[in-house]
Amino acid sequence: MKTLKLSAVAFVVAFAAFAQDKATVVSKEGVGEAAVVGKDEMKAYEEAQKNALRNAVEQAAGVRIDADTAVVNNQLVRDQVFANTSGYVKSFTIADKKIEKGVATVKVKADVITENLDKDITAARDLVKRMGTPSIVIVVQEQTIPLDGKAVLNTENVATVLTETLKADGWLIKDAQALNGKLKLEGAATIGATEIKEISNLSKAQFILYGKAVMRHQDGKDLGSSGAYYPVTGEYDLALAATDSAEQIAKLNGKLTQALKQPAPVLSYERTAFELIKARRDEVVAPVRRAILEHFRDQTVNGKKITLSVSGLENFGAAKDFKKALEAIKGIKEATQDGFQNGKAEYRIVYLGSSSDFAEVAEASTFKKKKLNVVSVSGNTLELQVGK
Repeated sequence: MKTLKLSAVAFVVAFAAFAQDKATVVSKEGVGEAAVVGKDEMKAYEEAQKNALRNAVEQAAGVRIDADTAVVNNQLVRDQVFANTSGYVKSFTIADKKIEKGVATVKVKADVITENLDKDITAARDLVKRMGTPSIVIVVQEQTIPLDGKAVLNTENVATVLTETLKADGWLIKDAQALNGKLKLEGAATIGATEIKEISNLSKAQFILYGKAVMRHQDGKDLGSSGAYYPVTGEYDLALAATDSAEQIAKLNGKLTQALKQPAPVLSYERTAFELIKARRDEVVAPVRRAILEHFRDQTVNGKKITLSVSGLENFGAAKDFKKALEAIKGIKEATQDGFQNGKAEYRIVYLGSSSDFAEVAEASTFKKKKLNVVSVSGNTLELQVGK
């Protein structure tokens, strides 16, 4: 009887494990495409398969992500969760694969582990909620070179598409026109900390996406079609900077090549350029989202660098005492005093939270029984005044 009981228990445990496994895995079909570049069909198939697996995972996760309407930017959650698609796929089979007109298409049937998805969705959702609504200013110098190459045009297709995409995500887009006449970037792919701080002060944005793009009109006479085509190519060289740390956190560059599909005509070079950038927008926007999330996660784990300017200190001894008071505040990992002059001291701190979070803590605190007043908060800079 003991053997029988043990066998029954073993069966129940095995059945429970089987049931649990079945409950946390769903099967989804996904389809992915990739262009064949340089006749490398193998690489195109690999890219199409990766896209197909992502498509299957997106189907399994989409409803879960969109269910929480309290999250302002669900697209950030999606990008964070789908950064490592392979981690959610238990197994998969290829249902179909083909190459037509230079495009590889792969169809897969994948078993997606929903338990892993749920954990990562929750973590990503919490991170995005803490981050709030990110604000960004987009400054892209774009030039369009016509067929004759003589009259170079100043256009705004890249900035327009990126603005529309991020705004639809739920981002706060700051007006780049506020920089006109006050600061000349001239499409530079690299700017220094001084310029970043100046842009931050002018735009009040947390992030800056800047750089240059060039669009080129191409001759479409030899396309062998009766349709009216206006082929366009181009390239972009952009950078993303965080104003709170005054540093570049991502570099983005690439080429834009139009995939002409017959027989549908396009109305003009301008429209072709806009549609081309729109079709390739995720190549630019996805890295921007990832870089901002990584930047915020790093601050959450390692702390945010904040510069403090404190006035109303009686003497150098009081400035040293203020540093000790800073080190005693919960959430401050590091505090350094840079100088003291005329009752004013400069400090650099590393704080586990945002500048606004620290401002609230400061206003609720006292120094030698004197109230602290927050004079200004801008990016990663705070000005405090010790009350009388």
